[in-house]
Amino acid sequence: MGETTAETRTRMTYAERHTQLLEVARELIRQKGSDALTLARLAEHAGVTKPLVYQHFGTRPAVLAELYGEFKARTHVALDRTLSTAEADRATVARIISDAYIDCIDAESTELPGIAGALSGSAELEDLREEADAAFSARCCRALEPFTDSGHLPEGSMQAILGAADGIARAIVLGRITSSEGRTALAKVVAAVV
Repeated sequence: MGETTAETRTRMTYAERHTQLLEVARELIRQKGSDALTLARLAEHAGVTKPLVYQHFGTRPAVLAELYGEFKARTHVALDRTLSTAEADRATVARIISDAYIDCIDAESTELPGIAGALSGSAELEDLREEADAAFSARCCRALEPFTDSGHLPEGSMQAILGAADGIARAIVLGRITSSEGRTALAKVVAAVV
């Protein structure tokens, strides 16, 4: 028997395949928008069967929710990394928080609005937002509390920071302001709130 010209397929672990499918989904959204993402298209673009995609995600919102969760997780990692080496002054910490948030917006500006839009009104997105906001708030509070008079950052203050971050991110994505303007504005808000 002679060799065939067909490529030999390599088997991936479940985790490797899951990562690959998320990367393909991200690329599909980047190229064609979130409306183009269906589980069937994801399977086609990944070169796998539809049942395999359903096994990994089950629903389209589940794919979108994972992509949104990954974005928020990257924001937290960036924030943790830079805060661990930060100088101990309010302006520097405020700038680090601003930069970490805006860096992730810049990196995800093509996909994130479509993902959030596709999930809008869903319970999944609300749960993800609450979890992500709580995690981001906890990190910010730990970093900012040493600069408060009471040693505590009130919940209302943290909500002001989150609101400003979301509003500035939306303005950047829509092209109303530049990333640089957004960084400066958010850093000023964070420092002022503290």
